[in-house]
Amino acid sequence: MTARERHEAIRAGERPDHIPVAGIAIWEETRERWEQEGMPRDVNPNVVLGLGENDRLGLPLNLNMVPPFPVEVLAEDGRYVTVRDENGITKRMLRTDFDRSGGLMAKAGATSSMSQWLDFPVKDLASWEALREERFRVNLAERLPSDWERTRMDFRQRAETHWVTYFCFPLFGLFGGLRQLRGFEGLVFAMADQPALIHKMANDLVDFWLSVFAQVLQQVRLDEVTFFEDMASTKSPLLSPAAFREFLAPTYRRLCGGLADLGVAHRCVDSDGNVQPLLPDLVACGVTGISPCEVQSGMDAGLLRQHFPSLTLHGGIDKRALAQDRDAIDRELDRRLATAWLHSKYLPAPDHSLPPDVSWENVRYYAERYRQGCYLSAPACTETPQQPSSNRTRSSHGPGPGRAGE
Repeated sequence: MTARERHEAIRAGERPDHIPVAGIAIWEETRERWEQEGMPRDVNPNVVLGLGENDRLGLPLNLNMVPPFPVEVLAEDGRYVTVRDENGITKRMLRTDFDRSGGLMAKAGATSSMSQWLDFPVKDLASWEALREERFRVNLAERLPSDWERTRMDFRQRAETHWVTYFCFPLFGLFGGLRQLRGFEGLVFAMADQPALIHKMANDLVDFWLSVFAQVLQQVRLDEVTFFEDMASTKSPLLSPAAFREFLAPTYRRLCGGLADLGVAHRCVDSDGNVQPLLPDLVACGVTGISPCEVQSGMDAGLLRQHFPSLTLHGGIDKRALAQDRDAIDRELDRRLATAWLHSKYLPAPDHSLPPDVSWENVRYYAERYRQGCYLSAPACTETPQQPSSNRTRSSHGPGPGRAGE
């Protein structure tokens, strides 16, 4: 199979020739530990470990603010830096995190902790209108690479055999985007006190996104988009199903329907935590996939496959198992590869970035076993849910209340 045929088969619930080999993401401290334990310096761990395949093609489109705000340091001392980032968010962060990220939200994966969120760019309708007019223009020349005219034919040719995807952190998502613009508290209080503002912002964002995609997709194909949401904590979503249905469902239906009309067959939601109470509504709105299926939050891929058979699942390998021993890694891989091979519509990968309690020795063993399992048809294994004991997890990168383990 070509990569495109393989991904199409999985999403259709059919058995592929092999499971796509997914890469890993890691904390910066994890990289530092692995380099101390033998990983070569200044390399991509996925290359060294043989993880990840050249099977996906990312659409190089920027749906964040253009132009971005200039990053501005407002105050600093020996321990903290207060900065306004490229999204106009004022935050207080550890100096070590600032040094690693330059204060950029786009580099939040390099930070070790959650910032203290102080201020957000949208206060009312007037501030939203001004921001929208200045930084959410459709102009493709500002949102595609400068060499797009030269490279798009090559992109189109590669798209014939590759799976074309799109993800844009942190503003391409309804709950996630609105939270970035107002903050979590500002968003949920406005749902009670300024509902018209939230409806207006959500509809304006969807208008903007669909207008951009309508132009871009005249030039190239796009198979799957992933909305960045992070809309749940360990036990439950950050908003109720009733609030979702009132404030997000109408625009989600319009967004998913508009993308489907433009030829985007698959629409995935990326959210940490336990998003299960919202899944029926998300499916009804046209969402076709969910990621990363965080196990410690109850998002077990085997159970999700039973209860939501229409969804394509991404992730679902409990990262905590990788911090234990080889037996724990074997058990976790066996059950998740069984889900993938026996039921399809599932692409197994770690359920979040790997923290520094995962050793270099363990991740090397994981990579070897995982690669083998991706090429073994229907391995002899069970789907009995396992609950490894380690509880360490990564914080969400978006402004809002913390996630499990913070």
